[in-house]
Amino acid sequence: MKTKTIEVCDAIHIDVSCELNDPVDVKCGGLPVLGYDFYISPDENIEEWKKFVMDCIKKYRRPFMGISTDIRKDLPVDCLWTKEMIDNCIKTHEI
Repeated sequence: MKTKTIEVCDAIHIDVSCELNDPVDVKCGGLPVLGYDFYISPDENIEEWKKFVMDCIKKYRRPFMGISTDIRKDLPVDCLWTKEMIDNCIKTHEI
């Protein structure tokens, strides 16, 4: 049997709310609010990253309702986002 080790960290979760979901989608199990979820290293400056995300939202003219942060325990380090990845995600994925 092979054992695999996964490196984890307590990541910062940036939750960007963009717009309300269609009521029919919500009744079928969809999320009430659509948006983006990003996870960054706990060593990063949260305010700097929030400003960066907001700049991307404005640059690509995406709808915006709010932004919040919290901590996600034991997230695999491979799931952390870079600024380039976030910019590309917001650019290519409309809400």
